[in-house]
Amino acid sequence: MADNFYGFDDSATEEKGRDNLFLWTVFILLLIGVAAGAWMGSFYVFGHPEDPRFYPLLLKMKKLELPKRFEVTQGPLGEFLSAQKLFTRYDVYKDRQLEEENAALLRNYLKNFRETKKQVPYITGRFTIMRTQELKPTDLFPSGVVVLAQSIDFPQVLIEHVYPAPLETVPILREKLQVGLDMPIERTNDLSAVIHVARVQDGRLQFTLVPLLYGTYALKNGVGTFSLEPPKSLNMAGGVPITKPAALKEALASFAEYRRSRPNAEIAEETSPPPGPELVRVDTVEPGTKVPETGAMPAVAVATPIPIPGQATPRFVAREITPPAAVAMLNTPAPRVAIPIPAITPMPAFEPPVAKVPAAQTSPTGVPLKPFIVSAPAPGMMPAVPGATWRTYPPGRMPSARSITPLEAVDLAGRGDLGEKLYLQGDFRVTASNPSRAVFRDQGAVEGGTKPVDVVRVIVDYPAGAVPPGENATLSRDPSRPLEVSDIRRGADGQINVYVREIIAQ
Repeated sequence: MADNFYGFDDSATEEKGRDNLFLWTVFILLLIGVAAGAWMGSFYVFGHPEDPRFYPLLLKMKKLELPKRFEVTQGPLGEFLSAQKLFTRYDVYKDRQLEEENAALLRNYLKNFRETKKQVPYITGRFTIMRTQELKPTDLFPSGVVVLAQSIDFPQVLIEHVYPAPLETVPILREKLQVGLDMPIERTNDLSAVIHVARVQDGRLQFTLVPLLYGTYALKNGVGTFSLEPPKSLNMAGGVPITKPAALKEALASFAEYRRSRPNAEIAEETSPPPGPELVRVDTVEPGTKVPETGAMPAVAVATPIPIPGQATPRFVAREITPPAAVAMLNTPAPRVAIPIPAITPMPAFEPPVAKVPAAQTSPTGVPLKPFIVSAPAPGMMPAVPGATWRTYPPGRMPSARSITPLEAVDLAGRGDLGEKLYLQGDFRVTASNPSRAVFRDQGAVEGGTKPVDVVRVIVDYPAGAVPPGENATLSRDPSRPLEVSDIRRGADGQINVYVREIIAQ
């Protein structure tokens, strides 16, 4: 009985299952990896709103807000750079560096510059409109106009200036923003921020700009205004730049044709743009009044005719101005006042000038006297041609100076003051001529070519009495018959204009 009470059969008991601790460890590690990946991925998503995959999600989660309007005195902290300074800064960037910089520029714009400590790059300068294109829903900005323009001071810089506006304003924008219009961007009136930089095949840089003020604009010598609004939506899939390479190439070709079609384009001065309409910003908000962050700006006050009793032609008085009470008396005729007529003083009789007695030509001892400058002129000099404003010299007798070729003039363009006297020499052909000026090009240059010498245009001024060579003539100017360089500049059409003077007597 005791054996039955204390004993048991080992074979009758069920075999216990294994715990599988290794599998549980792997599973827990996978969960930890997924949690860490989700945590790190959320940081990446929130930190890269410029990615088209994340931007709609962040908007739905209300982690982003649409671009807003800034006041000119409360804009993001930035630095104002000319076209040349912007080109110098970004031209040295490698492709990878430029890609990272573009992502940061667009990201800061999408976040309304709230989370950046870097200064926002603003552009300043004068630009000429090359093309105006209406924005489509497939573009980054679905509504408005984008203007492609070239810097007047530094043609190596191209800009595409975005003008976001509602659909009803687009026809007005296209009417006002015509090809050839002068478009100044000033530090005191504009905040045009750079949000993208692209490198063009010919070595230029293309900057995408957005006006953070979204203000009201008008033509300085024209009629009518148009207003901009912050975009109500953005299509990140459209990407930047808005003007794609194929459209940019077409715009450059059409603008070059536009420049060539202008009369006297070869001989016209390139130092300043022709007088004409100019795009300017108009302030429609009184100082001290808060600028609306979204929507349209207040309308510009329009002068309305108010009839005044007693006048046939109504005066135009602004709506905000109340006419004074004295206006009703403007029909009272002014009293006539007798005006004394001064006596006419007779002119004095004409007296012929007395001829001066020439000085004695001999000394008291009988030695002939001659002026020193006449009897001993400076070696190599000869009197200027009558009516000329500079001195001419016989061949090989001009003052010594460094000589350059048209190819060497390319490196000197845009440096301002040359700092030294320069002579130009080479083999040229005449492409244009008039009684006082001619245009030369290097004999190896081809219109629209790709070689550096193809963009050099030599504009020659001739003294009075000299006869410029005829069109299509060829000539060679060696070190004994050079042309004196007065200035070297880049023109608005990308040409390098070398301004020279004829200093060799014919």
